[in-house]
Amino acid sequence: MGMGDPSAFRHAVVKAGDIVEGRYRIGDVLGEGGSGTVFLAEHVLIKRRVALKVLHPDLATDAEVVQRFMNEARAAGTLGHPNIVESTDMGFTRDNIPYIVFEYLEGSLLTDEIYRIRGLPMRRAIRIAYQIASALEAAHNAGIVHRDLKSDNVFLTDREDVSDHVKVLDFGISRFAELEKDSSRPRPNWVMGTPEFMAPEQITAPDRVDRRADVYALGVILYEMLAGRYPFRADHDPHAVLHQVVHDPPPPLKVPNLVPGLQEMIFTKLLVKEPDRRYQSMKDVQAALEAFHLVTRPADSMTPLSVPIPRMTPTDLPTPVPSGEIEVRPSAQVRLDERRGRGLGWLLAALVAGAGGAALYALQAQEGGGIDPNALGAVRTAADKLATQLDGEAKAAHLRASGIAQTPMLRAAIETDAATLKDMVGSDFIFTPKEGEVVEVFQLRDKQAVSLLRIPETAPALEPLERGQTRIAATGDDLAVLVSEPVLRQDGSLGGIVVVSGRMSLQPVKQAFAAHAGQATLLGLAAPITLARGDGAGSPTTIPVAAGDLKLSVSATVPQTRSDAEQLYRIPSFAALGMSGALFLMFLVTLLRGRGRG
Repeated sequence: MGMGDPSAFRHAVVKAGDIVEGRYRIGDVLGEGGSGTVFLAEHVLIKRRVALKVLHPDLATDAEVVQRFMNEARAAGTLGHPNIVESTDMGFTRDNIPYIVFEYLEGSLLTDEIYRIRGLPMRRAIRIAYQIASALEAAHNAGIVHRDLKSDNVFLTDREDVSDHVKVLDFGISRFAELEKDSSRPRPNWVMGTPEFMAPEQITAPDRVDRRADVYALGVILYEMLAGRYPFRADHDPHAVLHQVVHDPPPPLKVPNLVPGLQEMIFTKLLVKEPDRRYQSMKDVQAALEAFHLVTRPADSMTPLSVPIPRMTPTDLPTPVPSGEIEVRPSAQVRLDERRGRGLGWLLAALVAGAGGAALYALQAQEGGGIDPNALGAVRTAADKLATQLDGEAKAAHLRASGIAQTPMLRAAIETDAATLKDMVGSDFIFTPKEGEVVEVFQLRDKQAVSLLRIPETAPALEPLERGQTRIAATGDDLAVLVSEPVLRQDGSLGGIVVVSGRMSLQPVKQAFAAHAGQATLLGLAAPITLARGDGAGSPTTIPVAAGDLKLSVSATVPQTRSDAEQLYRIPSFAALGMSGALFLMFLVTLLRGRGRG
């Protein structure tokens, strides 16, 4: 085969029907990029479909390109986040060309979806952007900056009957924080990335790029999702795009019915030229997107119907019916009877007014005492957020534990002693714990779990859990999410257990409950967890919290509200009761005057 045609050589590395390293049968080509070709493949033993990416062979001699290729496997295989594509294996072809194995995804690229419908609805765009921010927050916490975040690297798939589940792809040119700390390693001053999505500092100072460049790129993606176009574009002239990115303000978003403040947030906190003026973390971006998502939610179906106020009409006093006979009486007697008649009229009017006031007061009492729908909606939103966080943390922890448990190094070392295992894993990136994370590896000896390794060593010991089990416990203002995954020996038998404990801060959730609930408690765990302390005043309610296999609930008291109708009932009820008292006083005066003159 001639070397004059690089593309022909690229496709000749593997072909349909080949079996790579005895494990993966190659199928059709799924796609081809600048660094490699992606094939549909199948694991020959477990019949699981995967995506197998093979580096272009003409790039395999370039140490920098190979490093970037390894970065992609390293990031995807260790982050363990539900919104980041998972890498399950890597190796080399018979020609010593590296390859990476990814989970196989079915769906579409975000780019294709944007231009298929010429821009996404606002709520859908915000929901997708939030998931991207969540994925990048996990990467940044692990010291990884993507540097090539774009809509072509975002995949939309369906997961558990939920559409638009995001998977962030291609960490090939990512910068790793621990490499930056190595001053002996030169930093190439190369401009790397996709021009339309590059932050200004990627162009003017590429050696000083940090996580805020990803914040800018997410702003471009959000702009693109809403407008159906890039903020800056010059066909066939990337240099013109780079000039616009550095010097020109982005054109306004001409999108109807944008929620107030969204465009300003995109321009002043995401696409602003100076990194110091942007959001400083993806967590800040998530908080802003969540706020806009809540604003765009449809009205709560529990909003009470407006209650019409009954009109107050004058009461017609009964007219005496003549008996047909006229009785002639002395004039003094007539005047006395007239006074008695007027007195009875005052009494009757007082009784009618009193009855009307009492009826209105009863309506007022009936309208009062209902649950405040705004507070109830806020409490339910807080419960939904808690469920989403718990579910995400548990799934991410299981992915993390599974990635560690399936590491070939660990599978080979699980039968050794603790000292040997520590020596083997000491330099492996996958065993580096994230902030607040504890990893413990147990070896099975005579059906007993014996701890071989705990990272960090100073952390409290973890309990060996049953296979695939999830446990949640409170630790101050945090929740500890413990998960376990089995470690298989080389012969496929069970050799040990990996337990991962991740931390989830409860402080934001507690603040949300404290702002809207008199009292709130998370139930369903080994011990109840207090989310809000108060006087307990209000109406009790129970809200389910479904987080994966965990069936939890929040017991809360929600403040009561007095409706506008109740306030309007109060005024006429008091007026009617006051009038009744005045009329009754007139009756007494008339009665006493009549007796004095009689």
